[in-house]
Amino acid sequence: MSIYQELVEKAVSVGRAKRVKRVVLSPFYAFAELERGGSALAYVDKELLEACCEATEETYWKRPADLMVKKYLNPVSLETPIALSVINSLLNNRRELAKEAIKDDPLNHIELSFEDEVLMIGYFEPLMKRLQGRVKRVWIIEKPNPFQDLSKIEDFDKIALAIVTSATLSNKSLHVYFPYLERIPEVILMGPSTPLAPEVFKYTPITWLSGSLVKDSELLFKMVCEGKGTKSFFKKGVLEKINLRIKKK
Repeated sequence: MSIYQELVEKAVSVGRAKRVKRVVLSPFYAFAELERGGSALAYVDKELLEACCEATEETYWKRPADLMVKKYLNPVSLETPIALSVINSLLNNRRELAKEAIKDDPLNHIELSFEDEVLMIGYFEPLMKRLQGRVKRVWIIEKPNPFQDLSKIEDFDKIALAIVTSATLSNKSLHVYFPYLERIPEVILMGPSTPLAPEVFKYTPITWLSGSLVKDSELLFKMVCEGKGTKSFFKKGVLEKINLRIKKK
């Protein structure tokens, strides 16, 4: 079973008898809010915006949440981040997560030396600044040629940490990186699109989930409508970072 199917199965089990209150799609993020429930985000891949003029003719508001979640398994389109935002709304607002949450940065829990190398799939400028001078090298993998960049890495055994953008779940490319991540001791899936479901990622190379909780749904909805991005969300305090250590068996 693929990681995407597992995400859907888990979200469907949580989403029965729940309905979507509202959704919105901006050039940067999809936002979904549940009736009598939580809300969450998912990154919108710019390539999808360039390829599609609209998601579909149907409305998403007031739809059963489990039906919306299943759209995530359709071919990648503008519906994909919308469905992922619904998945995240269901999974990220479970009360039991609070017991396992680690508030401070995962980097504070990971030992790194000056001889270590770090792999960064997607560019995180604040983390790049923190890692400079702390490790030997940071490999940055970005579009348009990620696999060409990966082929330049001389020795994966020297990589102590990988930081992977959860935007890879919005275009469903995360699985293609798994073979490159298997030998890396610590792998963080990071970003507002991160589903807070450690049980789903237990048998993957991911060892940390670094996502966010929505603190003010109304203001976040307005900010997404206005085309705001991650920096603005955190500056206004509408998002709160949350980290989960994945227990491996």
